[in-house]
Amino acid sequence: MKVLIVSQYFPPEVHGPSARLGAFAEGLASRGHDVQVVCEVPSHPAGVVAPGYGGHFVDRRAMDGFEVEYVWVRATPSKAAHDRVLNYASYATTATLVGAWRRRPDVILASSPPLPVGSVGAMLAVRHRVPWVLDVRDLWPDAAVAVGEMTEGRLYRLASRLESRLYRGAAAITATTEAFVRAIERRGGAGKTVLLRNGTTARYLEAGEQPVDAAALGDPGGRFTWAYAGNLGLAQGLETAIEAASILGERFRLVLVGEGPRREALRELAARVPSGSVEIRDPVPPEEAARMLRAADALLVSLAPGFEGFIPSKLFDCCAVARPVVLAVGGEAAELAGASGAAICVPPGDPAALANAVQELAGDASLREELATRGRAFAEGNSRERGVETLESILEGVVATWAQQRSRP
Repeated sequence: MKVLIVSQYFPPEVHGPSARLGAFAEGLASRGHDVQVVCEVPSHPAGVVAPGYGGHFVDRRAMDGFEVEYVWVRATPSKAAHDRVLNYASYATTATLVGAWRRRPDVILASSPPLPVGSVGAMLAVRHRVPWVLDVRDLWPDAAVAVGEMTEGRLYRLASRLESRLYRGAAAITATTEAFVRAIERRGGAGKTVLLRNGTTARYLEAGEQPVDAAALGDPGGRFTWAYAGNLGLAQGLETAIEAASILGERFRLVLVGEGPRREALRELAARVPSGSVEIRDPVPPEEAARMLRAADALLVSLAPGFEGFIPSKLFDCCAVARPVVLAVGGEAAELAGASGAAICVPPGDPAALANAVQELAGDASLREELATRGRAFAEGNSRERGVETLESILEGVVATWAQQRSRP
C-alpha cells in the first residue's frame, strides 16, 4: 500500500505521540509498504524549533525506509490558549497544502489530538479520492477541558461537533483504550472503532536486557533513586511526585527528565524540598532515556486525577527496562497493570500513598525483583510490533472495502 501518515507530532520529538506514530511508520515501511509522513517541524513540547530544522516551508528527510516532510508551524514557548490554537491551525494549513500535492496514496492515517489533524486527513481523503483512518490517542476536546486548556463553552461545543463529524466520516477508527473505544462509538464511530493500544519498542526491551549502567543517572550518594522521563505537562500530575519527595526526605532522590509547560513551576516546587531530593534534567534521546530508566531503583508513571480513561504510553516502556514501577494513575491503566502484577498502583494526586509505595520498594529487594520480572513480561506482551500488525490489517481492510465500493456500477 501507499500510506500517507498525517500527524502533527513525530520523531525526533521525544514524547508519547511521536513514539507511537514513528513506530507505525517504521513498522509499515519494514513490511514493504510505501510510507509518506507529513508532520510539523520538530518543536514540541518546548515550542522551539529543534537545531538543524526550520528555515523552509517544507524540510524533506529520508528516514528508515520512508520519507518525512516536516512542515512549517507557528512555534512558540507560550502555552496560552490563543497560541495553541494558532499552532494547531498553522499545522493544519501547511499539512493540507503539502499533502494535497503529494502523489495519490491508497489510504490516509491521521492521528489526533490535536483534533484539526483529523480534518486534514478528511480533506486530503477528498482531494485524493481515497479512504482515511483516524487514530485517536486522546479524546479531544475532553482532554483539553481536563487540563484547563478549554472551558465547556462555545469553542468546546464547536470542537465536539467536529469530533463527531470526523468519527462519522472516517472509514475506520483506532483508539488506545477501551474507555476511548466506548466513548467514540457513542459519538459517531459505532461499528468501526478498534482498540490499538500503545506499547513498547525494541529499544526499551533491549535496554532491559543490558547490565545496569549506574553512571547513567549520576552518583546517588547512597540514596534510593526513583525516576520519571517524559512530558512535564499539565496532565502528568508531577506536583504530587515532588510533594512525595518532600515526605520521603534526603534518603531518597527523585529524578525528572523532560520538557513541558510545567517545567519551571516544578523547578520552583523542587527548590522547597530537602536539598538533593529532586533533580530536573533536560530531555534526552530515547536511547539515552532507556539507559537512564534502566539505572534507576524504581520508576514513576503518573497522571493527574481526572484521567482515568487514559493509559500512558510510558507505562509499557518503563516496564520494558525491567525496573519496578509505581503507577499513580487510576482507572483502566491501574486495572491493566494491576491484573498482571506489573506495577504498584496508587491513587493519582495522593502524595502520601506515593511516598509509602516508594518507601516500600526501597525496603524490599524481593518485591522490586518480582515487579521488574512481571513488568518485563507485561511489556513483551504489549509491543508496538504487534500494534503494527493490527494497524496493517485495518488499513488493508479499508483499502479493499473502498476498492469494492468503487467498482460497483
